[in-house]
Amino acid sequence: MGQLSKKDVLLQIEKLRKELNDQYKVQSSITPELLELSVKLDLLLNKLHLHP
Repeated sequence: MGQLSKKDVLLQIEKLRKELNDQYKVQSSITPELLELSVKLDLLLNKLHLHP
């Protein structure tokens, strides 16, 4: 698999974040899995913004 561009990574993160939000609406509770995923997404976003 080739190197993803920053834009590709950002799009994937946004997609995952949307999935996360959709799951939260359905479950209306935060499971440890959802929380962990949210934290991972935030860390990825921070890495991208720190290293343009």
